Amino acid sequence: MKATLRKAGLLLVAVGIGIIAEAPLAQEQKTTTKDGYLIEEVFVTVSKRQESLQEVLGSVSAFDGDTLNRNNVQDFASLVDLVPGMVAQDEDKIAIRGISRTRDGPSPVAFHVNDVFIAQRGEPFYDLGAVEILRGPSGTLFGRNATAGAINVKWRQPESQWSAGGSVRSSGLEERQFRGFVNIPLLGEDDPRLLARAAAMVRRGDGTLDNLLVPDNEDPNNVRDQFLRLYLTSEVTENVQLGLRAIHSESEPRGSGLVFTQSLHTRRSGEYQRLGAQPLPDDVTKVRSTTANRYGEGFAKTTRIDGDITWSVQDLPWFGDVDVVAVGGVQRSNNMALFDLDGTEEPIVDGFTRTPDDRRRSAELRFVSQNDSGFDWLVGLFWYKQTATTDMLVEARTFVAPTDLVALPGPSLPLSGGIVQSPIFDVDVIVDGEHTLDHSKALFLNMDFDLAKLLDWQGLELTVGLRQNRDKFSKNTEYSDILITSYDFGGPSSSVGAASNLVQKADFTESTGEIGFRWFYSDEGMLYSKLSRGYKPGLAQTVARPDGAIIQNPVGAEYLNALELGWKTSFFNRALVMSSALYRYDYNDLQVSQITPGGVITDNAGIATLTGFEVESQWSPNQAFYLQASMAWSQAEYDEYCGSDPALGNDPQIDPGCNSENPTDFSGVQLPAAPQLSAALLATYTFDLGEFGTLMPSLKTSWTDELDRRGLGNPHDRIRSHSTSDFRLAWNSLNRRWQVEAFVENIENNDDIYFQAFAPAVVGGQPDLFTLGAGIPPRIYGVTVEYLWE
Repeated sequence: MKATLRKAGLLLVAVGIGIIAEAPLAQEQKTTTKDGYLIEEVFVTVSKRQESLQEVLGSVSAFDGDTLNRNNVQDFASLVDLVPGMVAQDEDKIAIRGISRTRDGPSPVAFHVNDVFIAQRGEPFYDLGAVEILRGPSGTLFGRNATAGAINVKWRQPESQWSAGGSVRSSGLEERQFRGFVNIPLLGEDDPRLLARAAAMVRRGDGTLDNLLVPDNEDPNNVRDQFLRLYLTSEVTENVQLGLRAIHSESEPRGSGLVFTQSLHTRRSGEYQRLGAQPLPDDVTKVRSTTANRYGEGFAKTTRIDGDITWSVQDLPWFGDVDVVAVGGVQRSNNMALFDLDGTEEPIVDGFTRTPDDRRRSAELRFVSQNDSGFDWLVGLFWYKQTATTDMLVEARTFVAPTDLVALPGPSLPLSGGIVQSPIFDVDVIVDGEHTLDHSKALFLNMDFDLAKLLDWQGLELTVGLRQNRDKFSKNTEYSDILITSYDFGGPSSSVGAASNLVQKADFTESTGEIGFRWFYSDEGMLYSKLSRGYKPGLAQTVARPDGAIIQNPVGAEYLNALELGWKTSFFNRALVMSSALYRYDYNDLQVSQITPGGVITDNAGIATLTGFEVESQWSPNQAFYLQASMAWSQAEYDEYCGSDPALGNDPQIDPGCNSENPTDFSGVQLPAAPQLSAALLATYTFDLGEFGTLMPSLKTSWTDELDRRGLGNPHDRIRSHSTSDFRLAWNSLNRRWQVEAFVENIENNDDIYFQAFAPAVVGGQPDLFTLGAGIPPRIYGVTVEYLWE
């Protein structure tokens, strides 16, 4: 299949580059007023119906496919540079307005592709129509996973004209990328009864860490991605539209998969050498990992088929015109994820997760009014089910205090001067046949009242939404065990935590909703206010401790109540468009996680208050110049939170109001991934070269204030304020078929910034020991050649 995908990608590129056409490319329609270039009105579907971006009740950022392609936005993680207030701790952990994902819990951001809930990051971005980001709790329309917001990625739909295109990109880190598409009207041009669009991508590149034990092409976090997809649409009748989509994607990074690197202080501490590892140089990009040699190479293979149908029913008794919309799909994945959280050749915190069968199915049925009576409504049903089988191995080498050894078998304890010393043990956590079920159902209702029509209250609209959620989780583990081996003295392994047929269940029934007002005080301006409630369900959790104890630790749901005030307007005949929002969140029962030798422990430990302000703007004073700027300020702190932090070392003092298990008071500490200030700027200028085409320089830069990786207030755990900038220079031919672009990305070369940190509980008593992951790539230079035929 890998060879097939590569050939398909190269074939589509060849189609795009090799076809010679007589017809010129259709020129973009531009409108100029006396005040500048008219910024076209953008329509989005975050309200589950098509609506102008400037009229949506809430904060929304939307980017079309051209903007994403021009700025090399290839996934959810790289999207954050365009949206202040968003931080990517990795591809699956996206934080919005300071609300981030726990290590072992559902995402607070609801990920969708083509309106289908996917519950995780999707495939690499290419040939997209748009990406829409809804910020703020969206519990009515998007449900349990939208405490922070929702993201919807839309593939570019098939069109009624022949077209094809492709691009080749080459850059630093040995990156080579081939992308291509072909659009085919299967029954002839201008016939919408059956249209098809296929796209493919092959991407290769080296990782940002250097594993000293392997060749460069086996370095950690290498990129080895490819996908092939097909999109079919049919306008069966004037009132019935169908869409069918399929994609197969593969990732085979080779090497050691997910590898963390030790901080400089940790490298110099000598603690990992005490556990048997070789010393690492002071360069934090250097690691020594052997996980691929011990477990095999990681991979991920995913196939998804989904579709939608829209049936416009007219003149129904009592209801009038109604659109019936059904959308859903099925996804099946097979993956093996390796991790090395210490970055050494020794199994100090290493392991793998093997999921040979992960099936996810989702469906949504909506009834949407299409009337002009002043009252619009939407009723929907949502259903989602995931079943997965997982095997897991975690290998940890740890110092164990003598007081913790009462239940542990093994040889006599070592003595030095008559004092019992802390020995070293190898702890293997084994999980075989963990069967997971995640089942979610919901009924939701959204109503819009145009009070100008209903009550003659000029310009006022009222929106009310309500959703009833039912979420069930269960885990049935066929077998789990904890094996303890003395590293100091060897000897046979001893089982201290063997268990079979462990069953955990959790069940949540919650209501979420919103109420909001919009005041259209003029043709250009709108003010709004909104109260909304979001919820994220808890977990069915079992924690196995190294002393053999198995703890049932159910985790409750967390809740978010939000107030948001906003203003959207335009100036100079839409040459300048602006939107702004002020918000306050009351965040209760926060789920917080900590990794231990026995696994991840998650608890409801926190209460927090979040306040913030955001502003976004677009300005085009003339046809050549375009500027997009945005800024976000936030204050996100814990009001109450007692917890523990392995990075504090042994025996931290117990703060007032806390206990020995959670001794440290983190009240007043900044939440993880919640910078106080961030800003972004995107500027382009187009030079008209006459018969030689156009030349367009562009600059994208984003700035982020200091942030805390783990939200535990440790000064050694903070990321400094930094900017990330890209510069591009693109030449387009006169007929706009050819484009050649030279670029430099991450001009500042911030390759020492990492957005994740792990404070290993297995390491000894020295404080401030961290390993780091999810770093910014170094400065890279490159070129892209693209051809488009229409």
